[in-house]
This record gives sequence, C-alpha cells and structure tokens, in this order.
Amino acid sequence: MTQKIKKLGLGILLLMLASFAPNKLPKKFTGLLDNAGLTFESPVGFKPTKIIENKQMNYEYAIKHKKENFEVRFAIRPLEGLLRNYREREKNKKQGEININPNTIYASLLEVTALNISGGQTTEIVEFDTQAVKAEFNADWGATTLVKLEEEFGQSYQYCLIVAIHKDDLGDAYCFFLANSLEQIKELSQPAFYSLKFK
Repeated sequence: MTQKIKKLGLGILLLMLASFAPNKLPKKFTGLLDNAGLTFESPVGFKPTKIIENKQMNYEYAIKHKKENFEVRFAIRPLEGLLRNYREREKNKKQGEININPNTIYASLLEVTALNISGGQTTEIVEFDTQAVKAEFNADWGATTLVKLEEEFGQSYQYCLIVAIHKDDLGDAYCFFLANSLEQIKELSQPAFYSLKFK
C-alpha cells in the first residue's frame, strides 16, 4: 500500500469519526454544569441553535428539533457564590438583619421567571413528587409550569413549558420547551425532558 493511499484512508477515517462525534458544548455552559453539579445529555433529533439575547430570561444553551419548529433552552444557576455570600453575612449578622438562604428561594425564582417570560401572566406551578424528582433528576425539588410567551423571549414561539430543578448547596436549572401549540409540547418534549440531571 502506497503512502498516498494510507494518508487518504486515514483522512477518510477521521472524517467518518468526526461525523459521529457529539456536538461540542460551549465552554461557558460546561463550566456552569460543573459548578452546579449537573450532567447534560443532548437528545437525539436535535441540533444546537443560536441564543437569543433578551431582557426577560438569560440562558446559556439551546437546541432545536431537526424537523419541527420546536426549541429547548437551558439556564443553569450555580449556588456557590450566593451561598458563600449568605454564610459570610450570617457570620457578621447584626441584630434585626434577615438573610435569605439561597437554598430556600427556588419556588419563588420559578414563579418570577414564569412572570417575566409571559409578560406578567399568573400561572399554575405544579411541584414534582419528592421521591420522583430524586429518582429522575437526583434533585431535592422540581416543578413545572406552562405559559403563553411574550415576544422578547418567545420570538416566534407562542407557548413554553418550564421545568425547574434544584439541589441544595449546588444549584438551580431550568429547561424551556418552546412551541406554537400545546400538542407539539406534549409530543416533542419527552426526548429532552431529562437532558439535565444532578450528579
């Protein structure tokens, strides 16, 4: 076998391997995953898509269905810095001061997030069963809510199912499932529903 054929064969092999390699995640996103003690598994049938800058809810990564007009966005909020500040304030607490433990505000944060991206519409928040959320996400708490979207966060999408999970001393994570119909959310959210889990 000649040297040229060997090189050509090696080149083809590398191209084939690259075509099967998973999409590389952005460094900022993987750093937040590590800081919050989370794992991420990209679902089959989706590809990365651009992040839309907006003032309603920042997020760090997004994927879009390869065939349908359906998108999933991910926001990670590690608690490390907040907990450090909270513990420092508790050590130096003066009489009458009240410091809020970051491990206790996850439900309020989900409510505020839902209000922000829906333009202030109130919505029903359904908390997951404690044992189920532990078994399925390795989380201490989790909940979901469905909102009709404002244009800034939603862009061309009308509806969003939010799934939020929390683990004490580690972080909060949000998955936003965006679509133009409730049927799409019901049919297409399942593959990405468990993309984020705590380690």
